[in-house]
Amino acid sequence: MTQPWDWAAGVAPQQAWRDWALQTAAWLASVHVDARDACVVLPVGAVLSQARQAWAQAVGGWLPRIDTIAGLIDGLVWSHMAPVWGGALAEVFAGPVTLDSVWDRLHARHSLQAQAWAKQWSRRDPRGFEFALDQVVDAAQAWTRALQGCAPEARLVRVEAWRALMLEAQGQGGASHGPGHREALLLAWALEWAAASAQQGFASDAVFACAVDRAGPAAWVAVNAGDTVAPGSEGALTLAVLAHAAAHGKPVMRFVARPSALGLGLASDGALSEAAAHAPDLSLTLLACADTLDEARQAAAAAVQAVNVVRANALNGAVHPVALIALDRGVVRHARALLEDMGVSLADETGWRLSTTRAATVCSRLLAASNPRASTDEVLDWLKSGWLRWDAAQGDPHTGLDDAVGQLEAWCRQHGLVQAWGLGAVMAAPSGLARSLPAEGAAVWRWAQAAVAPLQAMWRERRGNLAGWLQALHATVAACGAQASLCDDAAGLLVWEALRLGEFEGVAEADLAEAQGAAPASAWLTMCQRTRMDGAALQRWVREVLEEVTFRPAPPEGAPDVVITTLARAVLRPFAAVVMPGADERQLGALPNSPGWLGQRMREAMGLSTAVQLREAQWEALGLLLTQPQVTCLHRRAQGSEALEPSPWLTRWAQGRSDAVLSGTDPRETLAVATTPVRMPAPSLRGAPVGLPGRVSATSYEQLRQCPYRFFAATVLGLRQADELEEGLEASDYGIWLHEVLRRFHEVRSQALAFSQADEDVARWLAVAREVSVDLGMGGEGQRAHFLPFAAALPALARAYVGWLRGHEADGWGVRATEQSITRALDLPDGSALQLYGQLDRIDVRHEPAGDGQARREVRWVIDYKTGNADSLRLRAQSGSEDTQLAFYAALGADVQDLTGGHHGDQVRAGYVHLDPKAVKMLEHPDVADSAEALLQGLANDWQRLREGSPLPALGEGPVCGHCHARGLCRRDHWTPEEARDVP
Repeated sequence: MTQPWDWAAGVAPQQAWRDWALQTAAWLASVHVDARDACVVLPVGAVLSQARQAWAQAVGGWLPRIDTIAGLIDGLVWSHMAPVWGGALAEVFAGPVTLDSVWDRLHARHSLQAQAWAKQWSRRDPRGFEFALDQVVDAAQAWTRALQGCAPEARLVRVEAWRALMLEAQGQGGASHGPGHREALLLAWALEWAAASAQQGFASDAVFACAVDRAGPAAWVAVNAGDTVAPGSEGALTLAVLAHAAAHGKPVMRFVARPSALGLGLASDGALSEAAAHAPDLSLTLLACADTLDEARQAAAAAVQAVNVVRANALNGAVHPVALIALDRGVVRHARALLEDMGVSLADETGWRLSTTRAATVCSRLLAASNPRASTDEVLDWLKSGWLRWDAAQGDPHTGLDDAVGQLEAWCRQHGLVQAWGLGAVMAAPSGLARSLPAEGAAVWRWAQAAVAPLQAMWRERRGNLAGWLQALHATVAACGAQASLCDDAAGLLVWEALRLGEFEGVAEADLAEAQGAAPASAWLTMCQRTRMDGAALQRWVREVLEEVTFRPAPPEGAPDVVITTLARAVLRPFAAVVMPGADERQLGALPNSPGWLGQRMREAMGLSTAVQLREAQWEALGLLLTQPQVTCLHRRAQGSEALEPSPWLTRWAQGRSDAVLSGTDPRETLAVATTPVRMPAPSLRGAPVGLPGRVSATSYEQLRQCPYRFFAATVLGLRQADELEEGLEASDYGIWLHEVLRRFHEVRSQALAFSQADEDVARWLAVAREVSVDLGMGGEGQRAHFLPFAAALPALARAYVGWLRGHEADGWGVRATEQSITRALDLPDGSALQLYGQLDRIDVRHEPAGDGQARREVRWVIDYKTGNADSLRLRAQSGSEDTQLAFYAALGADVQDLTGGHHGDQVRAGYVHLDPKAVKMLEHPDVADSAEALLQGLANDWQRLREGSPLPALGEGPVCGHCHARGLCRRDHWTPEEARDVP
């Protein structure tokens, strides 16, 4: 028997529950059943207290047993003896369908890999095989849930009907070999797996037995929120139990909660209008938001606004929380963080995936870092996760883990170590590079390597069994001190339980070999022992396990201000107000996707849940929720570049109502703040605690000329951008390699006893290039592939360079020095001296006639190697005094008297050697001696002015600002044009 339970709009839920209690009591009296002999099954546990309180207030006396179907199963499962899985079933299926995705995937994997074709498939295409496993498990679980909702004696009939549908679908597919054939076979296997599990019985069988037992309840009452009940849900199981009890002569009643002033999905437009005309006024406010972040902020503000109203009226009656409906998990999670920051007490019934918690990163980062080929960033991420406990016994006892890891990171960045575990080879090398690593950094690296040793051994084993992997993971987590941290954290403890790492407590590696013959209590170890996977598969498995588990934080001790819940769980409950973000066309009322190999037509034919049923159930739940007196819906106008409209269901609900949906205003308080213009920074060193450095290079002086503020940040303050740890080669890496090749080439060539031919020089150049590639690690595993494009051009570059060099030498030039560091003193007007320093790529010399009858003079040519665009480099060289680098290097490469005496300015020349595989060219700086003399005079004057307190404004323009690391300091992007020109 079904009876509608009207929920009038604007009526308090407590009153609706009291009306239900009176109706239920009257029905029990009509069937001559005492209340204490009846059983009432509710849709969700969140309304248990409401139903019990309503019965006590409206009816009094003995209460019936009021519970959920899950609660009934938990209370009766002790009376149901599950048979042992064995015999012929165990030969085909590793275990029954448990509805635990972790177990079921392992069962399906082991069962299918027992077949030769599936084993070959898993090795040939592991990702495809794992995808198929997911589909098989999803289908088997869907059938199992549907069978749980059947009386035990009706299950075989239903399975036979499903088999017939499967055969019919295969017959329509055509040939027995072709597209879709393997999927059909796997689905048939999944159906037989679910059928075999049903033969062994389910825990729900105890409820079916109780429904017909004379000692069980004398009458059954069910409450449903709406008419639509999705197959396979707890509601479907409840209706099946009631039908089973009714078939055996017991009175049953089903109350269907419906909004009395709202015609539902099957009502005609006229019925909707007539019902809505007599409905009381409701407050449904719709807020339009700009984007996801704005929606979260407005949702939090609306919730706080409602909470403040509740607190203000707390003395006038019962206090109910505000409901925050989780239609959009991303928006709600951000709103939750905002509410926590504002001190709002929260009860989160939805939670979030365990894989997104900080505790889950302990295992995910550890697995990534334990890979012998792990990048340095991955190892550092694990070490800096905050969950490790390090005993600095091998280093300074006063140095903490953060400081030691910081020393290790700084050293790795300085030396470009992209694979942290490669530090072992560096330490063993005779080069002495590892001696520069601080003691605490070396100690924490050795400690980390010892901790991950069990996992690294499994990585090298390629395809170890899951038991070995988890035992190694347990050992590593314990060794690095993370076990105690995990077990002290609520989410961490859930991670520990989800991965079942406690099963390996006290289990040695040798004990795992005996897991095959272990007792049933070690079934998990036995299954893990049978499952083999490599490191990448284990990482995916851990990620899938943690994604299957939902972490729900513990509720507050007192009554919460806000309850975060789903739409289905929010119905039939009293709330002071409802805030529902995500009420847009994509999330509220949209047809949900139903992925999987079972299509919509097949699911509908088999009586499984379909997307249409789920959408109809959502509409009915929305109708019940909108009977609340104050509801605020939020939607965003766009998702990225895609425009979004409010859900059409809001218009459908408001059909025939005048002003039912109100356009609300932003609930956030507006704070007026006076504008504070951001001026161009122009610091001065007058009276500053820092002063000008005593040395200057070409790079730092060029920064001063391009942008004084950039010079202030980089040279005066000494700020540096942290080096990146990335695989691959940047232009700077190639430049370092090329400079070293040229240095060694000229060194080896100068030691030759005889003049060499061009082919010999090319061969010598290539031999040196290979040698330098090895020494600088270009041939290592992390760099070899990235160096191949450069290596392919080496023969052409060698021929081009040797050809240019021999022509250059034919003009009388010879190499004097390569990669030479030079320091020169520059006298300043105040009598002090400034040190100029730099490293010159090369200095060539040539002896020429003096021209005045004197002895031959020596002319120096300062050379700087360059790659890149030749045209821009030529313009730079021809720019005269604007080219800081060559003028500065010329000042270093020539005697100071040559530049200041005014008689020998032609004794120094400078230019860029542009290195390109097509052609190597010399791009000379004309009149470089004059440019160098002007540069020295300008540098002396600039230095004197800065010492006297001249400002250092941020004057950079164009590409100087586009690639400036100090852009965030000068706040250039926040200037106004007028103030940008107003230099103090």
